[in-house]
Amino acid sequence: MKNKLLWVLVSGLLITSCTEKEPSHALARVNKSYLTEENLNLIPTITGPESSLETERTLLIENWVTTELLYQEGVKRKLDKNPEVKNQLLQYQKQLVANQYLQMELGDQLSADDQEINEYYFQNREQFRVAVLTHKVNVYTFETPDGARDAYLTLLRNNPDAVQEIKKNHLINTRFVKENTVTPKIRKIFFSGRPQKISEPFSHENAYFVFEIVETFPPESYLPISEVREEIRQEIGIMKYNRAYTALIHKLRKKSHVEVLK
Repeated sequence: MKNKLLWVLVSGLLITSCTEKEPSHALARVNKSYLTEENLNLIPTITGPESSLETERTLLIENWVTTELLYQEGVKRKLDKNPEVKNQLLQYQKQLVANQYLQMELGDQLSADDQEINEYYFQNREQFRVAVLTHKVNVYTFETPDGARDAYLTLLRNNPDAVQEIKKNHLINTRFVKENTVTPKIRKIFFSGRPQKISEPFSHENAYFVFEIVETFPPESYLPISEVREEIRQEIGIMKYNRAYTALIHKLRKKSHVEVLK
């Protein structure tokens, strides 16, 4: 949280320094400082991916105004001349430049081709052994009980076009469900007797849900490679990046004069 706040504050300081002339189109103004569309694009996002673009934009503008008000008052008290503040800004600048350099040098390491994924899967197959009964489940959500009931009946009838329409509009995610990781209510749906492939609609926190069991994996079976491909791709990418990072730092230290002075 502290780093995030510093990032926002530094962004505000940098933007302030280049927007003191009145632009032809401004989004906001605090005394002689202006926020333009170009400046706005330089500010890091502060909300999650679920937020709408309009909400994000409004929050960013309000955050800029707040930061600018505080910054201008701080400058009046000469806090921008404070050695500690200057040092923090310098350290942040160094970290930012270092991160950009790493991205430039190692950004293409976070990838893996199909051959690498296949080799990893078969060399580490035990990693994908199913320990307990697991269902792969589609989760559908609806605003009304009637909408959930209609979708439930449509899924039971299994008309391809109608099912595709429900998936397009109401499928929020596909997840693996294990008995020891769910609430009693969900456990009853999936692990009491022989579960139905399409669950009866049920309500939870002002929404209505229908579950569809896509596939079941019994204990001691293995998740197929199709289910773990992206997980493996990320794992290989991280390993490759770490190796490349270590090699890069070793190369830089070797060609530089480095001492740790006690």
